[in-house]
Amino acid sequence: MVGAGSTGGALAARLSEDPSRSVLLLEGGPVYASASHMPSALLSPSSIAAGAPGHPNNWAYPAELLPGMRLPYPRGKGLGGSSSINGCYFIRGTRADFDSWAEQGNEAWAFDRVLPSFKRVETDHDFKSDAHGNDGPVAIMREPLDRAPEFTSAFHSACKALGFDEEPDKNDPDAHRGVGPVPLNVADGLRAGTALAYLLPAAGRENLTILGDAPVLQIVTTGQRAVGVVATVDSTTRTFYADEIVLSAGALRTPHLLMVSGIGPADELRKHNIDVVQDLPGVGMNLTDHPMASAAWDSNIPFTKYSDRGVLTSVLHWADEGSELEILPFVTKNGDMLSASDVLERPRQALSAMKSTSIKAVTRQAKSLKHAMLGIVVLEEESRGRVSLASGNPGDLPVLQWNLLSSEADRVRFRAAVRMAYELFQSSELRLIGASINGLDAKTVKNDKAVDRWVAERINAGHPSCTCRMGPAGDPTAVVDQYLRVHGIEGLRVADTSAFPSIPTRGPNATAIMMGEHLAQMMAGQPS
Repeated sequence: MVGAGSTGGALAARLSEDPSRSVLLLEGGPVYASASHMPSALLSPSSIAAGAPGHPNNWAYPAELLPGMRLPYPRGKGLGGSSSINGCYFIRGTRADFDSWAEQGNEAWAFDRVLPSFKRVETDHDFKSDAHGNDGPVAIMREPLDRAPEFTSAFHSACKALGFDEEPDKNDPDAHRGVGPVPLNVADGLRAGTALAYLLPAAGRENLTILGDAPVLQIVTTGQRAVGVVATVDSTTRTFYADEIVLSAGALRTPHLLMVSGIGPADELRKHNIDVVQDLPGVGMNLTDHPMASAAWDSNIPFTKYSDRGVLTSVLHWADEGSELEILPFVTKNGDMLSASDVLERPRQALSAMKSTSIKAVTRQAKSLKHAMLGIVVLEEESRGRVSLASGNPGDLPVLQWNLLSSEADRVRFRAAVRMAYELFQSSELRLIGASINGLDAKTVKNDKAVDRWVAERINAGHPSCTCRMGPAGDPTAVVDQYLRVHGIEGLRVADTSAFPSIPTRGPNATAIMMGEHLAQMMAGQPS
């Protein structure tokens, strides 16, 4: 297995429960013997410091979100992958999301088929019903009412005054839209990603080997069969052979590994003098994300800093202009979440990661550190990006282009979302606590082009998906089948967000972990 992240971590742990199966998990970043050996930035649910440029647990891939807007794109590096550096938002994809996957030719992923796998993931401490797990490895909670009570109650009241329903359980199968508390994967004040929940508890098994600081460079094939991978271990190139290989390197690195191994768009491979093993035009295409306008917001209430509590209390979901939309307020200052002083301890690494970064993006982020963040999110974008090759050298990073806001439909959707956010923050409930969105005024909101500029200046993303999408063999853009087997190549699967046939309309981490659980059942030959 390649990659110890959200899907790979869950899958490796579950597969190794079978003592007759031998599992080797190769992770490009550091691996830890116990939670006590992990950096605090990976453990604290209030910290996203590991997402800062130059942090040793962040790949910080050079990325272009818009033409001319370049920045280091955070991806988790090490045990747990991005589940070790994220904001602990743990909302499942909706029933409609998975039924759409089934309609695209992936019947094994219909909602009623994946619900048992979601339940196997979790122990929900707030809701006990047939819709929730009560003995899974990932603890799920919602912040109690004493976390940012003035803001949270005002936000709920403002949403309800505008006609939105209360949605107390965002993970209820029939939950659809409204305002409600954010489910968080937090246990005993720690981030319960796949490192703590799955891999460390499994690490003592004799049939599971987890090898860290072992970046995989290439897949070894014989004819149309994958037989091994080439990795760098202790500055030495080694080849590991296996009966079956699973790529869980993420939606940015997995397509790159396939292409440098001769599996991908034939024209692209030949351009870089790579022998074509399997022509799969969909590899690296269809890069989809949840574009977010990251706005700063203020109020006259204090932002209390905690190390053992979440940074999210409530979220609003609704639909407009053909898309699910989201308003997600953070209740901690950006500087506290990012631990800006920590970045200053690694100036050389930070500067190296930020090479070619757009100056405007750096300046805006620096100015936002003393404020809290408000995410204004389009959850169903039409714009598509691409992962492509810079060269045929496996050691060279891929070219990453998101092409955010390239579709007029996405710009229209953002206008609706921004206007709703402005209306909420103009409500009497939020004005009582002095809440306001920085840089957003009535004049801007009334003008389409002004809103477009406001969004483009704040655009961000963090949920890359669909670059090796699943679908039947007759789908020319599909890379894997519904059992996540790569079309045309025996012994090779892809299991991470790259395999999503379409992006879920909620943050993807819960779905990514469920994918590991679901595939484990498939590989064990058990009904899902």
